[in-house]
Amino acid sequence: MGRFYCIIYRINSATRKIKMNIEKRFIVNINRQAYCSIFKLESMYRFLSILSILVIISTVPLVSAEVIRGESTVPDWIKNTAGWWASEQIDDSAFLQGIQYLIKEGIIVVEIPTEIDSEVVEEVPGWVKNTVGWWAEDKIHDTTFVSGIQYLISKGIMVVEQEVEAEESVEEVVEIKNFYMEINGGSCSYCVNWAYVGDEYYLQIETYDEQHGKYIDGVEISAKIISQGGELRHDFGEVTTEDGVYKNSITIPSMDWYAGNILSITGEYFGVEKTIEKEFEVFKKSGTSANYGAGAGGCAHVSPFSVETQDDTPQGIAFSKSGEKMFITGNTGDAVYEYTLTGAYCIGTASFVDSFSVNSQDRSPTGLAFSKSGEKMFVVGHYDDTVNEYTLTAPWDVSTASFVDSFSITSQDELATGLAFSKSGEKMFVVGNTGDDINEYTLTTAWDVSTASFVDSFSVNSQDDAPRGIAFSKSGMKMFFVGLNTKAVYEYTLSVAWDVSTASFVDSFSVTSQEKKVRDIWFDSSGKTMFLIGVGGVDVNVYKLTTAWDISTASFTG
Repeated sequence: MGRFYCIIYRINSATRKIKMNIEKRFIVNINRQAYCSIFKLESMYRFLSILSILVIISTVPLVSAEVIRGESTVPDWIKNTAGWWASEQIDDSAFLQGIQYLIKEGIIVVEIPTEIDSEVVEEVPGWVKNTVGWWAEDKIHDTTFVSGIQYLISKGIMVVEQEVEAEESVEEVVEIKNFYMEINGGSCSYCVNWAYVGDEYYLQIETYDEQHGKYIDGVEISAKIISQGGELRHDFGEVTTEDGVYKNSITIPSMDWYAGNILSITGEYFGVEKTIEKEFEVFKKSGTSANYGAGAGGCAHVSPFSVETQDDTPQGIAFSKSGEKMFITGNTGDAVYEYTLTGAYCIGTASFVDSFSVNSQDRSPTGLAFSKSGEKMFVVGHYDDTVNEYTLTAPWDVSTASFVDSFSITSQDELATGLAFSKSGEKMFVVGNTGDDINEYTLTTAWDVSTASFVDSFSVNSQDDAPRGIAFSKSGMKMFFVGLNTKAVYEYTLSVAWDVSTASFVDSFSVTSQEKKVRDIWFDSSGKTMFLIGVGGVDVNVYKLTTAWDISTASFTG
């Protein structure tokens, strides 16, 4: 077995060369100080309980505890890569790049033998991957990990390239342009593989440098949700990570999403492209009707529905969460009118039920809104310019309403024409015709206008100087209002949900062919059906959108 290797070492900065007859020996260099560690295996079989471990160790060169210490300890980040390799999440080449990095930085220098061990092994033994995995979990010492690496090199399984010039090793610089993506990983406690209709589905994307296991930005990512059959459900478009992480959510719009769906993420980094798909299920909440939170069906896409019998100057429109009740405000009767529908948003089946007068609070009611539970109702008017709050002892039943409190908006505008709330009830938005703007308020107690305080306003004068009704997408990332003078619907995107100061104009949609005096706007929960009410036709007009919350795809159904 006698073999000769030339081993280079340094003591007190003096370099010497010696020839030794060695058997399974190697050098680990730390911070350019190299040490030669020679170990013998003798009397290793004393304890039968660890016999199997000794058989493995007897074939692996050992590294003394003096080899890795102090500031030269292997960096923690390398353990991410090691753990992924041990669990077969990355290939051997990516792991080798990590080892090359250690050699390049002078953390370890392994003396490469001139001949490969005659006992050729073609595959990585299971015990080596176990060792690497345990090391990644801090269950064994660094020296044991290095011994496993030396074994792979000595058997020719791992080939480490390095250039040796004179008496100093020169390591090859490896340029890494690979990456690793994790979708809805363990760091996202609220990311699950299911969601209820009407609730949020959350997603999180993490991007790593596959060599170091560090977060990276710059990966070009596109995200979308598709059905099991390949139909596009929702397109997030191009998304960007910040410090290696991207987070978002979407409200499940309807039972159309019932059962299987696929979150599909594609990332590209320096020409390397990867796609990851995560399946998730959508369910209907127990204890609710089949139409609860559902989008409008074909029964909604009908000819205009007249409300003239109840009021010939309708101003505001709203629906119950199930879509099976419709509410209108009118200036002629100064009241809120309630209708029942046989199906979700099926306005063609609407029948009048009851009305509730708000004349004692405002003689010119305009905007209308309800709390999520239907146990609170809010009406704004331009006579007193106040938001009036009512409680309903029976949800969505205006005959049970009673006045609670009011909030004046005269400091911001003296002609209130529209009203909306955020999904949580902690933000309120009032459209003002005096300032031609959208005024934003925060409520310290959800759905309690007595706790409201003004935050900011956003001018829409560039689009229309007579703004009326307002609506938001369910995520709060889009805002819509109707303009009386231009007879159009306007769409804005908000870079921060429910924050009008971040709004930017996107598009407009003319409704002049259907309504010349449009007053208010409403969307079904899917964002694919839009309802407009106006004084010109004294009716409700319906529009179908092929892309949710995108008015450029709208078409009149009448």
